[in-house]
Amino acid sequence: MEIQNIIEKILAKHNIDSTKDFYLKLTMPPYMDLVLERNGDIILLGHYREENGDLISDPVLAMEGGEIWAPIRIELGCGDTICAFYKDEKRMIYPEREKEFRAFQRMFARNIGEQGWVERYGVEI
Repeated sequence: MEIQNIIEKILAKHNIDSTKDFYLKLTMPPYMDLVLERNGDIILLGHYREENGDLISDPVLAMEGGEIWAPIRIELGCGDTICAFYKDEKRMIYPEREKEFRAFQRMFARNIGEQGWVERYGVEI
């Protein structure tokens, strides 16, 4: 996925191993902060906004880390789009939602580039 390529390069620029737990918050006004996080097998990437004292995802992409990151869900303040889940230790996917996730992550990756995040943090795609 395009987003994996960009994020791994940003993490490498900050000497962060993408296979281990990490948290990186990037700031570039006037945009919302860009948060990159890994906790166990779950990788989160996105923006959060504060509403009534709560952090709301706006949006956040959740992926399962491995050699190739696998879509799990798109989190939006108004609800999530679930792409995959586990049942009896077997990964179950919703093919149409996974297709939607892949299209969304391409747009998100393009936006990160166009907004200057890539250039600001010294990463070439």
